[in-house]
Amino acid sequence: MDTNHLLSKTTFLRSVQCRKSLYLNRYTPDLRDPPDLSQEAVFRTGREVHTLARELFPDGVEVSTGESYDPEAWLQKTRAYMGEGVEVLFEAVFEHDQVLVIVDILVRAGTKWKAYEVKSSTSVKEPYDWDVAVQYHILSNSGIELDDFSILHINNNYVRHGDLDLEALFTNASMFEVVKEMEPEVMTHIEEAKAVLAELNVPEIDIGPYCDEPYPCDFMGYCWRHIPEGSVFNVARMKKAHKFGLYKDGIVRIIDIPEDFPLNATSKVHVEGEKYGRSIIDQVALEDFLNSLEYPLYFLDFETFNPAIPPFDGTKPYNQIPFQYSLHRKSSPDGELSHSGFLAESNIDPRIPLIESLLRDIHAPGDILAYNRPFEARVLRDLAEAFPESASQLEDLSSRLVDLMEPFQKRYYYLPEMSGSYSIKAVLPALVPELSYESLEISEGTQAMEAYYQLGIETNPRIIERIRTDLWEYCKFDTLAMVRILENIESL
Repeated sequence: MDTNHLLSKTTFLRSVQCRKSLYLNRYTPDLRDPPDLSQEAVFRTGREVHTLARELFPDGVEVSTGESYDPEAWLQKTRAYMGEGVEVLFEAVFEHDQVLVIVDILVRAGTKWKAYEVKSSTSVKEPYDWDVAVQYHILSNSGIELDDFSILHINNNYVRHGDLDLEALFTNASMFEVVKEMEPEVMTHIEEAKAVLAELNVPEIDIGPYCDEPYPCDFMGYCWRHIPEGSVFNVARMKKAHKFGLYKDGIVRIIDIPEDFPLNATSKVHVEGEKYGRSIIDQVALEDFLNSLEYPLYFLDFETFNPAIPPFDGTKPYNQIPFQYSLHRKSSPDGELSHSGFLAESNIDPRIPLIESLLRDIHAPGDILAYNRPFEARVLRDLAEAFPESASQLEDLSSRLVDLMEPFQKRYYYLPEMSGSYSIKAVLPALVPELSYESLEISEGTQAMEAYYQLGIETNPRIIERIRTDLWEYCKFDTLAMVRILENIESL
């Protein structure tokens, strides 16, 4: 058996989103953007969920194994296993009309088969229709009679107690009727994709909303290289349709946006700041904010990880589980600054030791400042629900939270250097340029999450110590940044 397939399931889905992306992927893959940490984490999560889903189907046989890419051998093995009466196949491979698909799970159902696509999401999303539909098309045209085709995805209402209950963790959603209705569209898209790959030149397709819908394209660095910094695509709170409308009219830079172009209040502040250097310093509102604060002040920041598979009792899929916090304390506006914190050991449930440390470090009275209060409040709420013996104390901490982001979010204080954003990564360099996240080995939350994951698998003591030091420095920097931002407001 020989396969010279032009399309795989992945490249078919790429063609549905953008034909230019399909062409670049085939002929100039070196132009692809390198994967970032968040993408790598998504891929790892997907692999973990796929592996776990297989445990729902005992005695399955994996088909497309091995380090080498050998679809011809996989096709032969698939047919051989099916002919031998194997009941469950993992990663079974089929090809029809130069399109190759790999089916996550295929289960014999009498004379028919049930197919399953495994997803690490907590719901059935629109792009999954095409994912399953192209597999259905290839299977049905390969002589495989299907009884059903379903998506297995995570049930986000599942709460772990003891060993994982896989039947409760996964939800089965049939897509059978949907994919049968999509058959004509799938056939049309396959022919269009083949035609694109037969072209001699890159398709002339300009940038558009499809560049990151439903997924960010990994050729955006190439296709968007003509877009300058300070473009209309950076305008805060402007609808995507309006951004592309300006672009289609030849208006690319913020400074070229017409005076009569309708802007909401947030967008207007950003555009006028960019065009005219306008700042906002609402002295009355800022003074009211400062006067509302009760000293001593605590500056709190959590670092969390959010695994798809609940690792501990009382956790749900994708719960934000705190493993670290940083806490700065200031007794008065002119008082001394002190610091404490916590960083859990790896491969344990970090929540109980974190709670114990947090309750030792924070006393009454005094407000607790967070940057983006809802996040810290949610972490405290989840901890209170999971550990009712500490609930009253944790709820008290939550009631004392004050959002330091508020003056910037409500535009009491805005400088053009913030580029329309009120995130701490934009506010800090505008207000306190001598402090910079760029000096840190870990400089944002995804990196911290990945570093904590690495602690769980690393065995070299020196590397472990280095990672822990980097995590300490990053989390400590977050709360120090909050201190300096507040001091800047006070200095006004």
